[in-house]
Amino acid sequence: MHRLAFLLSVAFFSGCALADTAWRGTSPQSLASGSGDISKAGGAAVTLSAESTGANQFVGAITTIDAATFQGREVVLTGTLLVNSGTGNAALWVRADGPEAPLAFASTGDQPVRLNEGSQPREARLYIPAAATSLKLGVTFGSAGRVDVEHLTLNAESAVQSNVSAYDMLDTAISIIRASALNANRVDWKSEQKSLLTADLKKLPAQEAYSRIQTVLTALADRHSSVQAPSAVSTYRAGAVATQAVEARSMQDIGYLLVPGLRGSDPKAGDIFSTQLCEHIAGLATTASRGWIIDLRDNTGGNMWPMIKGLRPLLGDADLGAFRDRNGVATAWRAQPSKGCDVDLSHSSVAVLVGPRTASSGEAVAVAFQGRPGTSFFGQPTAGLSTANQSFSLPDGGAIALTTAVFLDRTGVAYLQGIQPEKPVPREQDAVAAAAAWLRTQP
Repeated sequence: MHRLAFLLSVAFFSGCALADTAWRGTSPQSLASGSGDISKAGGAAVTLSAESTGANQFVGAITTIDAATFQGREVVLTGTLLVNSGTGNAALWVRADGPEAPLAFASTGDQPVRLNEGSQPREARLYIPAAATSLKLGVTFGSAGRVDVEHLTLNAESAVQSNVSAYDMLDTAISIIRASALNANRVDWKSEQKSLLTADLKKLPAQEAYSRIQTVLTALADRHSSVQAPSAVSTYRAGAVATQAVEARSMQDIGYLLVPGLRGSDPKAGDIFSTQLCEHIAGLATTASRGWIIDLRDNTGGNMWPMIKGLRPLLGDADLGAFRDRNGVATAWRAQPSKGCDVDLSHSSVAVLVGPRTASSGEAVAVAFQGRPGTSFFGQPTAGLSTANQSFSLPDGGAIALTTAVFLDRTGVAYLQGIQPEKPVPREQDAVAAAAAWLRTQP
């Protein structure tokens, strides 16, 4: 690193910052401004606003700093987020980039902040690999509106030590991926092992393996597999947070239900979510004489089981789909009943709304409705991540979320390119109105 650049970097993060942290928007629609210094105790204040999201369907504020003083350490990005307007989720994020590609990423996306929740503190942790050359960090928001961030601070800590080497981590990960990945046959394993599983990793900490594990996962080309650090695994297991509020309302003779994604695998929180969905359906049942609109357009995924459990009154007591692995073996799945909510509306007409943000487990819910009598799909094509991920533990407490199967609907059809609604509705038109009009024509 050039000596002058090094001195400037050290000055910036030694409490003698030369200037306020500079911010810019991540897109033409993103308006970002800020004051203060993320390296100082009081941190920075950032405002992100937008009148529209554009094609990306999210907006963001970003800053970039040199990674030299953070290599081999763990950074902690903390801040307090307040959503002043808008329907989206706000999150902090930090990413370590190498000379050619991103190396590591962390966000608070599993703990979203939304409108009317007040100021919420959040923290993202990320180990910075030795090969990192820059850090990018900031805030994202999933809709038009405004987010204010206070006390945004970046600190560095010593990396957590373990008895596991990066070599052992990567060797374990390669074995798992090769044995179970849906697309394992797309990888040149001899070449990957030769280039990635190098002897120098035996002297490096476990965290240095993560960027190389991600390189292997990227080679699978499933667009869905990922690797999670121990802190991310703990957060996911500790709760189950909806990506937005469930919305249920009566539209005269139609029941409308917005089903969000659910991030987390805590069983108790999952049961609360599924019971809420089921009770909303039961509460609207007497007025929904013409049928139901199930809105999955903002369901970006997470834990599919509480979602289909809560929708069981409409889905019915039957096999709703299956997971088909790379060997062609299909394992059927169905919705379990919610305690104290046993209404049966499986013969009602249903209009399902989908779009490009309908992804992963959100697509699993959509697939569960495919092939159901009296059902039609409205909107735009889904994200095309209609595959099943399975969690595999790593020696340091992290995990691989590995794509191991494709979704089949109840008739045996797979949706490798996502779900194409049979009744397309352009984004600028009202899909709810189109769905309601169709429902009112049904017997």
